[in-house]
Amino acid sequence: MKILKQFTLGAATLAIALSATTMNVSAKTLKLAHAMPLEHPVSKSLAWFADEVTKRSNLRVKVYPNLTLGKEEATLQMVQNGTLAFTKVGGGLTATFSNQYKVLSLPYLYKTVEESKRILSGPIGDGILESSEKDGFIGLAFLSSGSRSFYSNTKIEKPADLKGLKIRVQNSPIDIDTMKALGASPVPISSGEVYSALQQGVVDGAENDIPTYFSTRHNEVAKYYSSDKHTSIPNVLAVSTDIWKTLSPENQKIIKEVAKESLAVQDKFWDEYVDMAKVKLVESGAEILTADIPAFQKSVQPVYEKFKKDNPSLVSLLETIQNAK
Repeated sequence: MKILKQFTLGAATLAIALSATTMNVSAKTLKLAHAMPLEHPVSKSLAWFADEVTKRSNLRVKVYPNLTLGKEEATLQMVQNGTLAFTKVGGGLTATFSNQYKVLSLPYLYKTVEESKRILSGPIGDGILESSEKDGFIGLAFLSSGSRSFYSNTKIEKPADLKGLKIRVQNSPIDIDTMKALGASPVPISSGEVYSALQQGVVDGAENDIPTYFSTRHNEVAKYYSSDKHTSIPNVLAVSTDIWKTLSPENQKIIKEVAKESLAVQDKFWDEYVDMAKVKLVESGAEILTADIPAFQKSVQPVYEKFKKDNPSLVSLLETIQNAK
């Protein structure tokens, strides 16, 4: 009897081990692609997201960073057609594919970055994220990316300093309108081409957050970073609508939970990286300038007037955000 019990226990243990092995081998692999280099805080946050989903579910998430599967425009289109499960894209880019995201690109929409986090992590943000399901992707989370400012080899401290300068922007109508309102000439260029465009003089400057300015080495070709903080456009972690519908309710719940938890992880990595980047930038010879923010805010008011005229269906959403401050 003792021998039989030992045999039964051993067989059960072997069965569990084989089952776990089979599950691991047969786990459905979902790809996550993004454009950020490995050391970028967003890259670290997405790696954490992939690891946690893999640990908690019977899915395996494999990350392809640093433009491995293409530029942001390409990866978002791959998500839309169901050939890629997840991607991280800038909020300005999502606006070209789904209507409600447009409002997020408006300049000086929030008083502070903290205010933007509060609003976008609540019901207002959730509504925007869910609105793109019909457009082929569902937003899982807005990953805060601080604020965007100008950088160039020319000091930009007030709107007049932008006059006549060619500034790289995301391919977003609002970004383009903002540059025009400030007197600059907007030049839409993919993120992966900005370094060479600055180096070759195709553009005179660009605008982005400090971690991206540093991690992409744009400081090598644009010495001055001006903290005008004209927008706080978050990154969007998106999942393919088609692939999402194939997942079990349990796996969908796990992915949503991990995506929400990644907000705090992102903030931690982001703040640490900003502090480090500022020190390294100064050591490299770059200069971080202060800017006349009230003057910039005054100059972009026509952007709001045009937005309301061109997007009457989004005026209510804009007012909801403004009233939530």
